[in-house]
Amino acid sequence: MRQTLLLIAAVALVGCGKKTTPAEPETNAEPKVAAKKQEPPKDDPKEPIPAKSTPVEPTPAEKAAVEKAAAEKATAIKKVADEAQANAFVNTLGMKFVQVPGTEVQFCIWETRVKDYAAYAAANAGVDGRWKKPGFKQETTHPVVNVSWNDAQAFCEWLTKKEMAAGKIKAGQKYRLPTDAEWSVAVGLGKEKGDTPKEKDMGIKDVYPWGKEWPPPVGAGNYDGRLNVDKFDYTSTAGSFAANKLGLHDMGGNVWEWCEDKYRPTSTAHVLRGASWGFYPRGDLLSSYRWSGTPDYRTRVYGFRCVLVGGSGG
Repeated sequence: MRQTLLLIAAVALVGCGKKTTPAEPETNAEPKVAAKKQEPPKDDPKEPIPAKSTPVEPTPAEKAAVEKAAAEKATAIKKVADEAQANAFVNTLGMKFVQVPGTEVQFCIWETRVKDYAAYAAANAGVDGRWKKPGFKQETTHPVVNVSWNDAQAFCEWLTKKEMAAGKIKAGQKYRLPTDAEWSVAVGLGKEKGDTPKEKDMGIKDVYPWGKEWPPPVGAGNYDGRLNVDKFDYTSTAGSFAANKLGLHDMGGNVWEWCEDKYRPTSTAHVLRGASWGFYPRGDLLSSYRWSGTPDYRTRVYGFRCVLVGGSGG
C-alpha cells in the first residue's frame, strides 16, 4: 500500500511541471505604417463611412423644392463652365486649356489621357511601359495611370518642345504640372493657412470638390464603389462628370494628380491631389487633403494634369 501511495505521489509531481512551447505569433497585430502611405489597402480605411440614419421623409413639396434648387444650381454652373470651355486653347494633341482666375496659368480641362501619353511614348524611346498595363481595361480617353512624377515631368518637357516646333506656343511658354497652390485655386478652395502643403493639409474642413454635403451625391465623381456615386469600376473617360465652374473635369476622383511641390521642403515626396477611383474615406476626399509619393513611384491610381504657363497658346 505504501509503495502504491508513493507511486501516485510521484506521478502527481511530474504532472505539476509546466510544458513549455514556443509562443505563437500575433497574426492579428496591426503593422506599423508611415503617416503618408503611397497606396492604401482597400479594406483598411482611415475613417469608416458613417452609417446612414433614417431621415424624416420630406413632403412632396419640399422634395420638389430641393430638386428644383439643385437643378438650377447645376444649370448655372454648367453655363459658366461651357463659356470657359468655349474659349479654351486646344493644342496639337487635342488637350483643352482654360484660364483659372487667381493664377497665371491655364489648366487642362482633363487629366492627361491615355492617347496623349501614347503620343509621347511613341515619339520617345525608353519610356517605361507600365502605363500600358494598369491591370484593368482602359480606353484611349481614360486618364493615363502607372505614371510617376518623373514621367509627368518628362511628358511636359516633350510637349513643350513639340508645341513650340509646331508654332502652337511661343518662347516663354511651357507646359508643367500645377503647383499645389494653383491646384487649390482650381478646385475652388479659399485662402489656406500655412506655408507648405504639409501645413495646409486638411486645413479646410467639410469642403469637397462637389460642395459641402456628405456622403457625396450621385454623380459627384469617380470614387470607390462603396460610395455608390458612379457606375465605374476603375478609371472613366475624361469629361464623364460635370465640370466645375471653371470648366475643369475630375478635380475630385478618377485619378490622383501629381503637383510640382514637395509635401514638405525636406522631403523627397511630391504632392498629389484630388483622390481617385479607389478611395472613399471622408478625409481623403476633402479638397484640402494632400497625398504624397516619391518621384519615381508608379501605381494605378496616380495620373496627372498639365497646365500651360505664359499666356494662352496660339
